[in-house]
Amino acid sequence: MPYRYLENVAPRSRLAVWAWGPVVVLRVALVAVYLGYVYASVIAFLAGVPVFRLTAPEGYTAVWAVLLGLAAILSAIGSITDRWQQLEKWASLGLASMMGAYVGGLNGVGFVEGDLDRQFIGAIAFIAFILPAVRFVYLAAQSGKRKHARG
Repeated sequence: MPYRYLENVAPRSRLAVWAWGPVVVLRVALVAVYLGYVYASVIAFLAGVPVFRLTAPEGYTAVWAVLLGLAAILSAIGSITDRWQQLEKWASLGLASMMGAYVGGLNGVGFVEGDLDRQFIGAIAFIAFILPAVRFVYLAAQSGKRKHARG
């Protein structure tokens, strides 16, 4: 693994080299982003923010928030080590599905009714949909490579 980029950081110990390694930085970033989803789901659940008020009855907010939070927690746990990537793969699919349903609902209703507010919120939610969707595709491709390498 090339460590040329470490010249700018100048780590002095093995721990520092490990901490500044690209894999660790990626894992910390993934966990931080997944915890952001957990934060959003907790706020939606506790504050009773009617996330689906624009697209569906308000009773779905608690269910959506719990499923989003659970998928985000499992994704964060799965991203900690390579051994748990299968957990992260399927949890990120769940996370992407929850965000995709929200984005689809908002944009669908927004386009039908010509409501730019809904479309704008849907565009912001689409940004939150991108990471778990791309991460799932990446992990699915990696697991496919491993299966073909074994057989």
